[in-house]
Amino acid sequence: MFKKKITALIISAAVALTGVTAFGLTHLASGTATSAKAAETDEDDDEVRGIWLSIYDYSNKNIGLCTDDEATFRANAKKFLTNLSNYHLNTVYMQVRSNDDAAWKSKLFPAMTWISPAAKALGDDNSTQSASETLSFDPLQIMTEEAHAQNIKLIAWMNPYRITSSVYLNPGASSSQTRVVKAVKEVMKYDVDGVIFDDYFYNASSKYPTSSSYGYKNIVKNKITLTIASAAKLSSAKKCAYVDKLIARVYNRIKTANPNATFGIAPQGNLTNDLSAGADVKTWLSKDGYIDYLMPQLYWTDDWGKDGGTAMFTNRLTQFMDPNLDKLGKTKYAALALYRCGSEYSTDHGWINSDTNLSDEYSVLKECGCNGYSLFSAASLYSKKTTQELAYLNEAIENN
Repeated sequence: MFKKKITALIISAAVALTGVTAFGLTHLASGTATSAKAAETDEDDDEVRGIWLSIYDYSNKNIGLCTDDEATFRANAKKFLTNLSNYHLNTVYMQVRSNDDAAWKSKLFPAMTWISPAAKALGDDNSTQSASETLSFDPLQIMTEEAHAQNIKLIAWMNPYRITSSVYLNPGASSSQTRVVKAVKEVMKYDVDGVIFDDYFYNASSKYPTSSSYGYKNIVKNKITLTIASAAKLSSAKKCAYVDKLIARVYNRIKTANPNATFGIAPQGNLTNDLSAGADVKTWLSKDGYIDYLMPQLYWTDDWGKDGGTAMFTNRLTQFMDPNLDKLGKTKYAALALYRCGSEYSTDHGWINSDTNLSDEYSVLKECGCNGYSLFSAASLYSKKTTQELAYLNEAIENN
């Protein structure tokens, strides 16, 4: 019955594209047993089970990676990574570039203020010097070392264009593309297992200022050829064309540095929105030379809508799995909303009505042929609201 439901949804998507309980507490309390079983079941397992480590997670008291003390950072990184085995997690997507900055000792980009109190204390002056001048140690280097020591993959998560919440590099400017490629080139000097971009491409409220109108005067140059009005007038095809140029250049740079490293993109979970924002999923999945995998952000349950009658997660997933879209059969994962577990949303009651959302979604992913998932985000691993969901997800993985 379940397989028939999935098959029907895939066919439907194809047509559209072409025209806390005692059990949970006890389960997670047995950390040693769970870790041992994780080591046993995860050996030679190529399924990706990841966690997003975002800029907002660094300062979480349970993670403790916002520090300028190297010994503290390394100790907390090791503790955090060790904890991941309790959830069968084998991949960390570490945010290393969020606002035209760097969580590594960059010679070109300013230090990430989210990970370095010293950088934050500099205020506007932080943008006038490089991360190599500001940082007392290299966060990316240490995280990569500690992750690999525990057989965990480290993927460098980068936001390509954003400078602030309302200021973005202009995707249509070749100088912007070159700047992003330079950031990727620096990151690929580390022993990272790959690079992933998130979903910020063309943004409806983005401004594209000249260097003289923004505080990055000594670092950002010649980034503007569009105004807000003209950007809004750009067709989806034109936006996609500009973004595609960058994606192809980044893919080539990564493979030149390390043919075994992967390049993926985590677009919005709404395919229509992706294309209108310049995220050309159709091209990336139908032509070589762009990406190795796609990880759409599917942050819904199958109990969506006022009456809870819409299988939103499954519907959106099957769109991305449709063979008419994915003509090359690219690897696909899904980003799942751990942060929403146990919380109430007026249009998505599943998060409060059920504690098996993640385990149910894991089953759907397996049925559809997905190769894994990543949970957003790391701080939510320590929330009481997510305890039960994580327990049932563990059980699903162990019984798989």
